[in-house]
Amino acid sequence: MNEQITLQLTPETRTKLAEIAKDCNLPIEKTCEIILTQFAHVVGGRVYAGRWREAEGGLMFVVQWPFLSGLAKISDEELAKTGAK
Repeated sequence: MNEQITLQLTPETRTKLAEIAKDCNLPIEKTCEIILTQFAHVVGGRVYAGRWREAEGGLMFVVQWPFLSGLAKISDEELAKTGAK
């Protein structure tokens, strides 16, 4: 069973994700689901955290994207549920 989460995005990030969603003819929510699922399941995706010396108590993060392309397959029934065209 899938779990729903809520994300806070900057306007710039939301705009970019909306462009990607439009290119795929998918709602932004489904597009984000695909991106995050592929990041989590394709070998090589990691996030590293470390101390940020210039900001006392701060952390910095390095996002290492997977090296391989992921493939997501969505049935016509599931597409209809998401409101895809």
